[in-house]
Amino acid sequence: MDHQHTLKLNDSGAPSFMCSGCKELGFGSSYSCGNSNCNYILHEECAEPITHAVHPFFNNCTFEFYDKVQEGGFCDACGKDVLGFFYHCSRTGYALHPCCLKLQDKISDKDGNVIMTLCHEVPSDCVHCKQKYVARNQFEGWSYVYSYEKSCVHVSCFNDMILEILNNKNRSRGRKRAFMKFIGKLVVDVLIDIVLMDPTNSITTIAEAIASGFS
Repeated sequence: MDHQHTLKLNDSGAPSFMCSGCKELGFGSSYSCGNSNCNYILHEECAEPITHAVHPFFNNCTFEFYDKVQEGGFCDACGKDVLGFFYHCSRTGYALHPCCLKLQDKISDKDGNVIMTLCHEVPSDCVHCKQKYVARNQFEGWSYVYSYEKSCVHVSCFNDMILEILNNKNRSRGRKRAFMKFIGKLVVDVLIDIVLMDPTNSITTIAEAIASGFS
């Protein structure tokens, strides 16, 4: 990667931002330019690339990091176009966004109970977009599977849900809460939704809890 100014880590992060590296929307920790007149900003995953990476979903694949798009393609995790920084396996042709390569394999509540697990397929229609496939015809991509039901959400849809919640919170004053306080609400709401057999609301609540940590 080539940037003329020094980058500094922002642990608190902005509510949402467009990454100058991968050209994808992001939230949370980021690296921004130390020059106040420069709006260059990177996901933490884009600023700290791995030269040669592997992923358990792709056996016998080694991904190399590239800071420039060589030709059109899409991410084999989320299905979105590759527009900037990406990882590519020259042997298989698979490509991944930096953030998709480093997606958490499990999402747990404050007590360590796993409530969502990363899956390399989509076992049922996504609770957000109500479809099994993402925009690309017959391409499922990865999903997070809700632990208490076989319901799932595309990783791209889950990310969109968090960004939408963050942007809505940013427009509404006085609605920000501490993350640990919201996590308490998360556990209660998830339990209620389990009883009501409503995984859609549960997954939305999980997205809200994650978003509250960055608002």
